[in-house]
Amino acid sequence: MSNNIREIYTKAIVAKGKKLSKNTYNFTLTTLPNDILGCWISNHHYEAAIKNRVPKIIGTFDVHIWYSCHDEMDSQVEKHQVTYIDDMQVSKKENREFEPSDQVKARCFEKPKCLSASYSQQNVTIEIEKEMQIEISGETCIKVEVKNEEEVWDEFDDIEINPDFIK
Repeated sequence: MSNNIREIYTKAIVAKGKKLSKNTYNFTLTTLPNDILGCWISNHHYEAAIKNRVPKIIGTFDVHIWYSCHDEMDSQVEKHQVTYIDDMQVSKKENREFEPSDQVKARCFEKPKCLSASYSQQNVTIEIEKEMQIEISGETCIKVEVKNEEEVWDEFDDIEINPDFIK
C-alpha cells in the first residue's frame, strides 16, 4: 500500500447475537381446573436496548390458557401478560465498548410458543420457547488506498460541437 490512505467513517454492524430461550412461567387461575385444554400466545412486542453496557431485549406477550372446570361441564380462557428481559450474548466485530450513539435492532426468529402446560390446584406452569436476534450498528472506520492515476475520460481534448445535431 502507498502512503495515500484515506479513512472513511461509516455505520456498520459491529456486533450481533442470537438466543434460543426456554422459560417457565407460573400463573394462578381464577377457577380450579379439571384439565388444561390449550395454551397459545399472542401480542408479542419487543425492543432492543443497551443497559449498563449489556445488550438486552425487553418484551411482552399475552398467554391464553384454555381449561375445563366445574367437573368438566364448562371451559374458560384466561389471559395473562408476561414481561421479559433477555440479556443477549453478542459477537463483536471489533474490540470496542458500546456507545450511546449505537443503534440496536432486535428481530424475532421464532415467536414465543407453548411447549408444555401442567397444573396443580389453581396454579398452572407453562414452558415457553422463543428465539431472538440482536444487531448493534455503530460508527466504524474503513481504510482505503487512493490512487491518483489519470483516466482516459479525465481529459477532453478540443471537442467540436455540431450545432445542427440538436435540431
